[in-house]
Amino acid sequence: MGPSIATSESCTERVTERFDVIVVGGGHAGCEAALTAARLGLNTALFSLNLDRIAWQPCNPAVGGPAKSQLVHEVDALGGVIGRLADATALQKRVLNASRGPAVWALRAQTDKRQYARQMLQLLQHTPNLALREAMVTGLEVEGAENGGTDGGARITGVRTYFGSVYAAPAVILTTGTFLGGQIWVGHQSMPAGRAGEQPAEGLTEALEALGFQMGRLKTGTPARVDRRSIALDQLEEQPSDAEGRFFSFDPAAWVESEPMSCHITRTTAATHQLIRDNLHLT
Repeated sequence: MGPSIATSESCTERVTERFDVIVVGGGHAGCEAALTAARLGLNTALFSLNLDRIAWQPCNPAVGGPAKSQLVHEVDALGGVIGRLADATALQKRVLNASRGPAVWALRAQTDKRQYARQMLQLLQHTPNLALREAMVTGLEVEGAENGGTDGGARITGVRTYFGSVYAAPAVILTTGTFLGGQIWVGHQSMPAGRAGEQPAEGLTEALEALGFQMGRLKTGTPARVDRRSIALDQLEEQPSDAEGRFFSFDPAAWVESEPMSCHITRTTAATHQLIRDNLHLT
């Protein structure tokens, strides 16, 4: 799909809806951005490829950890919701680096990904000034983009979707995450995807490049999924929750204590290491 840029004059008569702020992408960052804008009284729209996957956490549904827990606390202090929802949906909490000084302690929670997504969607649906739209944003409406937007005079005026609908807004926030031109590899096979089984966000990469942005690509790894029923848990090391009374949110009204679950630890062996060394040339 080629770059999708249009001047505001060319799309004025075919605008589907108008907003003050448009947020593209419904992950952690997108949800926080949309909620914040709406709470500030701005008419806001959050676009997602699939509203059933709003705030859907990846293979490891964890919140916090080294450095990240500090960020979650700070987002909460600024009025964000990730800490509150992590506390409400936590299955297990642990304090990492507990053997070291308090300066490096980090709270980490394993959350119920289905409950987390469900509660976030309910919060978004009941927030005034916030509209949810299920569509793939493929292009940017830009005023003064005749020269590719490289002369400094370009101004965003909205977005365009895959099926040609135009939504106007003087501010657009892109929070597409791994879905932006996403590609996954399984062994030697590759396919376009945001997550396994979910389509990527197409078109925006080309639109940004046409405006002079330099694009790169990041990589993340995904562990294999294992059926819990196939694991002999009694032969593994149990790791219970050890963070009773600790929360991400500073608001006591948001504190929820639920029945904790244990994780179980496995370890690699010399045979595992040899298998990796033998196949490094394939990565």
